This record gives sequence, structure tokens and C-alpha cells, in this order.
Amino acid sequence: MQEWAKRLADGPDRLPCGIAVLTPDGQRIVVGDGAPSLTVLVHNGRGEQAVRRMSLLGICEAYIRGDIDLDGDLIEAASLQTKMTDREILIKLWRRFKPLLFGRARCNPEWIADAYDRHNIQLISADQDFHTYTPGLYESDHDSLEAGARRKLQAAFDGLNLQPGDHVLDIGCGWGGFIRFCTARQVRMTGITLSRHQLAFVTDVIRRDALEASAHYQDFFTFTPERQYDGISLMGVIEDLSDYRAVVKRLTSWVRPGGRVYLDFAASKERFATSSFITKYIWPGVFRMVYLPELIEAVWHSPFEIVLLDNDRMNYHRWARESYRRWMDRKAAVLEQADEATWRTFRLMHAGCANIMRDATRGASAYRMVLEMPQPAARATAREQARHVAFAQT
Repeated sequence: MQEWAKRLADGPDRLPCGIAVLTPDGQRIVVGDGAPSLTVLVHNGRGEQAVRRMSLLGICEAYIRGDIDLDGDLIEAASLQTKMTDREILIKLWRRFKPLLFGRARCNPEWIADAYDRHNIQLISADQDFHTYTPGLYESDHDSLEAGARRKLQAAFDGLNLQPGDHVLDIGCGWGGFIRFCTARQVRMTGITLSRHQLAFVTDVIRRDALEASAHYQDFFTFTPERQYDGISLMGVIEDLSDYRAVVKRLTSWVRPGGRVYLDFAASKERFATSSFITKYIWPGVFRMVYLPELIEAVWHSPFEIVLLDNDRMNYHRWARESYRRWMDRKAAVLEQADEATWRTFRLMHAGCANIMRDATRGASAYRMVLEMPQPAARATAREQARHVAFAQT
């Protein structure tokens, strides 16, 4: 281990933070400048091998199995992944070729079930008012997840330019936060999801609160709505729908002239930058952070007009950081519903997300986007008059 530490310290780039390694035979090896941000406790030979190899997936799996423990500031220490390798070629190839061999419609239900059918354990770290699983809008580092979620849902509602009596399609409706927010404002909602656990949860909410809404087990790429909608929302969804031309083409036929589409998403400066850990343990399949030039090009070749594009990176960082804190604080609640490996897996995910969104140098960002389907001026005038009449009667 001493030789490994020397090679790591003598590399061409400085370590982003100091680390201490405690080996099974009692050695304490410190690498990097300053006080260590992270202590790696190596429990056995498999853990020692993972540390020596410095493979991102190998270290993550060693931690999930309990071959090593990670104590300290894991958000800060997640920067160390820049010193690790991620050469899991089979995982990277299979996630691209599987949909080509079997088709997206067949693969999507399996992928979404792997990601979200976990008995809704994700809600332990989510905001407790609307159960959103995407970033809110935060006014300071001290803002709560609940305040940020409410502010974000209001921004989405306003961005879609919704009025009482409108009908919205919520794609990937999650645990029904936007459904509840909109129906409280006299907007009808239709939600679709491929998570049966989420569907059961949101269906119970709709029934319990007698909401003017419905939720359905439905794949985006096989959905054939019988009507056009006044608005469509995709919150943290397009990362799973990475064929942007196909996505935009379908959306153009689902939204009425003058209607809008709201999206929020994580983005990367690289076209394909998803780590093997994320693909294997968190979001399988073709999930990838949005490559913004490719998405913009797809919109450019469609009838849609971009009416809003806001940077959401710091909101994403604050959301992931606070989700990490809640996950850590509520470990006992997690273990009541799941096991230690699940807690460790999501700890890695929350810390990694908070780290890569912390500043613009990490090659990742996040955005909120609103698209509008143009309509003839005469139709627009008639639509606005009808809206004013409907609103005056409520």
C-alpha cells in the first residue's frame, strides 16, 4: 500500500483532496495535502485490491459490499473520481446495443423498474410536501427542500402558462407532486410512468384526495394520446429519453398550438459521460445526462420555439447536497425498509451528484427549458379571450 500511495501522490496532477487509508494490518497512510477529507477503512483483501486498482466501479462495489468503509466528507471526496479509471467496456457497450437488439419499447419497462421500483424508499430523502425527485429553486444555501420544491412547481406552472380548465400531460409523473400542485389550481392532469411502485403511490393519492387526474402505466415511446394537451411536463425525464429527435417529434403532435412543454434536466459537456456505477446501480440502460447541443438541434428542426432556458446547476447542487444530508440523517429509516447495501448505494449517488454540480469546472450542469408550439395570431387572440371568460366564471 505504501507503493500505491507514492504513485498516487507523485502523479502529474495534485489530488483534489487529502485522504487517509487504514489497512487491515493497522497501517495509516495519508495521501494529499492538508487534513484528509476522507478516511478509507480497508477491511479485507478484496477491499485492498479495489483501492490499489483505483477503478471507480471497483471502489463503489467494494463500499457497497462492505469491503471498505468511507468516513468523512464524501461530497468533497467524490472529486477523487477524476483520479480513477472507468473502463468497464462491456457495461458501456451493452447499454447502447441492448435497445438496438430488443427495441426501446421492450427495454424501457425493465430499466425504469430497476431504477424506481424500490418500494418508494427514495422518498426518505425527498421533500415531504410534494415528494419531488428533481431540483427545486432555492434562494440560499439554507433554503429547505420543501420551499425549493414549491417554488419550482410554481415556476413550472407559470412557465406552462396554465389557466383553470387546462389539461396537462405529466410524463414520468413520479410520486404525483406536480399532479397535486396543478389540480389544486383547477388544472386537469394525466400522468404516465413505468414504475409500478410510483403508480400505486400516486393512484392512491388521486383516489384519496379525489383529484381531477389519472395516472397510467405507460411507456413514452408507445403512448398514443387521443387528444392534444395544453401543456406537457418532463421533470428529470429526458435523461431517460435520449433520442431527442424522436422525443421532440412526438411532443409536437401531443401539444396544442399555443401550448407549452416544460423540461428540467441534468446536462453534460460530453455526449456520453455516464459512469459504469450509475448505469449498473442507479439509472440503467440508455440514461445519460443531456448533451445540450444535440437537444437544441432537435428543437431547432421542429416547430417549437424555445421561450425559456435557465441554468439550474446550483439548484441541482443544493438539492443533491440536502438530499445527501437527509439520507445520512435518516439511515435508521432506510434500514427499516431496505438493507445496508441500498443505503450505501444511494449515499454514493447523492454525494456524486452534489459534487459534479458544485462548480462549472466539472463538466456538468443543469437547465430548465420551456418550449412553445406557435399558433396563428387569430387563433391566439380567440384562445386568450376564451381563457379570460373561463377564468372570470371560476
